[in-house]
Amino acid sequence: MSGDTDYENHIKSKVSRLPPMPSPPDPVTQKMFDEQRARGGHILNMHLVNAHAPDLADAKRKMTFALRNQCQASRRMRELVIVRTAALCEQPYELKHHYPMALQCGFSEAQVKSVMGDWRAAADSFEPAERALLAYVDRLCLNRGDTPDDVFAELSRHFQPREIVELTHTSTTYWATGVFIRAMQIQIDPEDRTTAMGKF
Repeated sequence: MSGDTDYENHIKSKVSRLPPMPSPPDPVTQKMFDEQRARGGHILNMHLVNAHAPDLADAKRKMTFALRNQCQASRRMRELVIVRTAALCEQPYELKHHYPMALQCGFSEAQVKSVMGDWRAAADSFEPAERALLAYVDRLCLNRGDTPDDVFAELSRHFQPREIVELTHTSTTYWATGVFIRAMQIQIDPEDRTTAMGKF
């Protein structure tokens, strides 16, 4: 029962520059929370902030679920994109959750740390497709999507059009999320609170 008490206390807490989420939770919010817990995840600070706009939160949750579970591009490549995007957006909130996911996808700690910094200094530790993807994400995030033909051509050598769309949505979605987190000043979740990991 202590877990239920912890859950109740958490959803009533202030975790950003906004007030605590509305109480009791909106039915849409409660359904999302129940589904998140059923998938093995905790209710995160991001969820509590999004609960101020339940219908938008529900729409975003479906997009996040699809990015995590319903893509043709491999989970390894998607996590590579997320970690690089979060690093470029200087977003420790997302890095906290996705660092272990990148490791679960088979990247070494040294590789993940290089993706969070100057990956080109360790370029030889990545496969050609991974290097092409990292170069593309750099352009998406640092050049506002303005991608030279040679960068896109190299990406296209390794990925099908559907995969390119999925990976581009992954990066741009997490970039927008990073901006949202900064604007709302969302606090990093406690160490014992993790997201639902999804399909690997």
